[in-house]
Amino acid sequence: MANIIGAELPHDLLAALSAGDLASKHNRVVQIVTVGREGWPSTAMLSYTDVVARDEKTLHLATWADGECATDLRQTGRLAVLVIDYDMAYYIRGSAEEVTGVGDDLMDVNQQGAQSSLAFFRIRVEQVLEDRVPTAKVLSGVTFEAADIEEQTHSEVLRRLLNL
Repeated sequence: MANIIGAELPHDLLAALSAGDLASKHNRVVQIVTVGREGWPSTAMLSYTDVVARDEKTLHLATWADGECATDLRQTGRLAVLVIDYDMAYYIRGSAEEVTGVGDDLMDVNQQGAQSSLAFFRIRVEQVLEDRVPTAKVLSGVTFEAADIEEQTHSEVLRRLLNL
């Protein structure tokens, strides 16, 4: 069971979500969960270049503008960010505000193989939960393999997230 540890990112989570040392986080996944007006959850897998901690209270993230998670964020403004990776399991609850005019010209390949524009959001951290058991250690997180075009897009996404 996860325990509430506060309303700010702890040091190790802040370091994991910072833009530093991206090589060690290459092809690793951060998951988000949103809730639509009907109450059903929507999930998405993002890369560490799509979710960046600006400070202990603020995250920036990018996702497909026409996707269900972006629609949910616009409607309800609520989400959970799940960082389950080497020796850590944190769940961040927050509220989202869309930042417009940042990614209107930036496209990414969606699940259907078509091009989708990206939406950028500023997330206010409201609660952080830690899921840690002394007798069990998380050995890995979810990983993916990206094509070169994906790598190029995510480098540009990261640059824009850092400049929000």
